[in-house]
Amino acid sequence: MSDEIPPYPPSHRTNSTSDDMTLTNPTNPSTSVAPSTTHLDSHDPVRKPTTATTDPEPKKSITIENSRALTGTVTNEKPITSPVAQSSDESPRDTDEGEPPPGIGERKSSILRPPLPPLPFHLRDHKAPVAFVFAVMVIDHGIFPPAAYFGLKYATNLSLTTIFGIITGIFGVVLGIECFVRSIKLVLKSPRFRPLGQTARFGMDFWQFSLTLCLIVNVVCVSVGTALTPPFINLMAMPMPTLIFNISWQLLLSDFLHDRKYRTPFRISSTPKGEIWPRFIYVIIEDVIAVDCNGKREWRQAWKDRVEASKPMRETLKRLSLFWGIGGLATSGLCYGLLWGFDSVSGKEAGYALGWLLPWAWLIPSSVFTTFYVKKRLKDERHFCQRHKGSFSA
Repeated sequence: MSDEIPPYPPSHRTNSTSDDMTLTNPTNPSTSVAPSTTHLDSHDPVRKPTTATTDPEPKKSITIENSRALTGTVTNEKPITSPVAQSSDESPRDTDEGEPPPGIGERKSSILRPPLPPLPFHLRDHKAPVAFVFAVMVIDHGIFPPAAYFGLKYATNLSLTTIFGIITGIFGVVLGIECFVRSIKLVLKSPRFRPLGQTARFGMDFWQFSLTLCLIVNVVCVSVGTALTPPFINLMAMPMPTLIFNISWQLLLSDFLHDRKYRTPFRISSTPKGEIWPRFIYVIIEDVIAVDCNGKREWRQAWKDRVEASKPMRETLKRLSLFWGIGGLATSGLCYGLLWGFDSVSGKEAGYALGWLLPWAWLIPSSVFTTFYVKKRLKDERHFCQRHKGSFSA
C-alpha cells in the first residue's frame, strides 16, 4: 500500500473502515485525525482526505451526533437545523430526542421565567425567628393576661389593683420594647432602615406612627381602668380589640382611597406626597420586613418594583386587604360586644377572658390561611407572566 491515499469521488461510500484510513479535521484541512473505534455504518459519509498542496473542497456541515461519532472532533460549522424555520417571535421548542444544542437551556430558562423583579426576602429562611416572635405575642398578648388574672385572683390575696398592675406592666414592657427598637433603627445615622426618599433623620415610617397611636390608646385605657376603685375590668381587656380595630379601619379606608385615585396629602413610608394613596397592607408589608426583619432599603425598593410590575400581586394585595379588614372589624366588634354586654361579675370576667383570647382565635387560622393563599397566588403569578410575556404588568 502506498503512503498516499488516492482521493475518493464525492459520491463514494464504503461498507467498512480500514486501519489506515484518515479523517480530515474541519478546522484545519492540512491536519489528519485518527479515527476512533466507533463503528461507522454503510450510510456514514467518509470525508475526502486532502494534502497540504491541494485546495480543500467546500466542507459539508455534519450533525451533532455524527460529529461526536468522529472521535469528538469539534467543528465551527452550525448544526443542521429543522427545515421549518422559526419566526423571531416564537420561543424555541423543546426537543424530546437527543441532547439539546448548546445554549438552549439558558434561552428556555429566560423565556419560562419572565423578568419579574425578585424579592430578597423568603419566609422559609426566617421560620425560627418568625415562630419565636409569634409565640411571644400569643403568650404575652393573649394567654398571659387572663391566666394571670384568674390565677392571682383565686389563688392569692392580692387586690385587683395589684393584679392588673402586674398584668399591665408585663404586657406594656413587651409592646414598649418593640416600639423602642423600631424607633432606634429608624433614627440611626445611616438611612438603611428609613423609607425611600426620606432624608430627615427622625422621619419614621407609617407603621411606626400607626403602632404608636395604638400604643397610646391602650395605655390610656389600662391606666384609667387601673386607677378606678375597684378597677374597671372592661377597659383592661381593650388592648387587643383596639389594635385589631385600628389596623382594620385603615385597611378598608386605604383601599377606598386607592381605588378612587386619591392623592396623599403627606408622605406615607416610601410613597411621597402627591402620589396615589397606597394600600395599607402594602405599607405594613414594606415597613415590617424592612425594619423588624432587617430587610432595609433593599427590601423597600424590591417590594416597590415588584408590586408596580406585577398585576397579580396587586390583585392579591387587594383581596388580602379586604379579607383582613372586614374580618378584623367583625372580630373587634364581637369583642367589644362581649366586653360591654354583661353586667354581672361572672359575665364581665368571661368578657375579659374573651377580649384577650378571641382575637387570637381569629388571627391564628387567618395567618395560616394567608400563608397558603400567598403561596398559591405566587404560583398563579408565574403562570400569568408566562402567558403574557412582555405585557404582564398591564
